[in-house]
Amino acid sequence: MQTKTKNRITIIFTVLLFTSPVVVAYLLSSGLIDYQPDNTKNKGHFISPLVKVADFSKASWVDGLDQHWTLIRRVPEVCASHCQTFENNLHKYRLSLGHRAEKLNLMLITDGFNSEMPDKFPHITKVSIADNPELQNVFKQLSEVSLKDGQGMYVVAPEGYLMMAFTPENTSTDIIRDLSLLVKRKGD
Repeated sequence: MQTKTKNRITIIFTVLLFTSPVVVAYLLSSGLIDYQPDNTKNKGHFISPLVKVADFSKASWVDGLDQHWTLIRRVPEVCASHCQTFENNLHKYRLSLGHRAEKLNLMLITDGFNSEMPDKFPHITKVSIADNPELQNVFKQLSEVSLKDGQGMYVVAPEGYLMMAFTPENTSTDIIRDLSLLVKRKGD
């Protein structure tokens, strides 16, 4: 190959190399190509607008929501033996975080507890909101984007906001990945 041909190929290649990103950017921004990247890693549903729990309750357990991520399981009835299954599941999510487990608090919110129910998981905060119809209504509305029928699984950010709900389509693996991403976010 002659030197003149090599130089022409080099110039053409260089021009293509530097103009192709401009052409692609123009095509994407003009709408000629309909491409929407998946811009989130999370599998849970973001709650919009965010709900500050302290706006609906002044109870002492609300103060425990600050400075930690909290995974809440909401059950809209008086908890009996079936709540131990929910507590066991919450406990497994926390264990799955390994050395970051201390960054995640667990909470079971119901309309009451059976007093004969053994407390196998003392590190899970158990809250009855039977006397707070306003907060019950908030959870009932949020249930529509979570597990339906008043039930739900939610994440509360360290700032005290309900910010994510998990749906029946979310697998345990999805929930664990989201929790792992969240607890890495702050404090490491």
